[in-house]
Amino acid sequence: MNIRMQFASVVLAALGVTPAFAQSACPSKGPDAPAELHRVWILEGWNRTEGDPRFAFAEKLGRYYELDAPGVYYDDLAPGQKTAYTPAEYGKMWEGPFNSMRSAKHGISDKVNAIVGDRVASTTLEFVARLEGQDGKVFAIFDRSQLGWECLEKGRWVIRHEHNSSREATVDEIAEFLPAALEGVAGKSGGN
Repeated sequence: MNIRMQFASVVLAALGVTPAFAQSACPSKGPDAPAELHRVWILEGWNRTEGDPRFAFAEKLGRYYELDAPGVYYDDLAPGQKTAYTPAEYGKMWEGPFNSMRSAKHGISDKVNAIVGDRVASTTLEFVARLEGQDGKVFAIFDRSQLGWECLEKGRWVIRHEHNSSREATVDEIAEFLPAALEGVAGKSGGN
């Protein structure tokens, strides 16, 4: 390291700032990269099966966020179409609706696309959801999801911005994208 880099490192360290060249790199490919994280985030994080324990956002999805860090989190299906400014706030507004569901099943209808830099990344995908209330009524959607990611110093990606926009569908329209385990219930639409 040349003398200028050493000097810059000392100054930044004194200020409590870790220089970019000293930070742990976040992966751009593989299971801990934004594209795969986005896929698992929807398919596992937001799925709910009848009999599951109560949905607790921090427990089920906390690994994808810094719960008290600022960001922008929007979903047009959120109660009151409210925008949240921390993941903790976002999660709290979803716990009630998810705990009132019998099940929430998701599938990918348009693959994940990603732009990944050293410190930030953007991913988008389209998913489908089959949401069943405790009364047995089923609601089906297509949803375009865009996530903005930040690489933390420890080499871990977290979601800083989130935007989800949905359009209503029928259960039959989304059936081909749902896991095989739902094949027997695809037509059970409660009128959808």
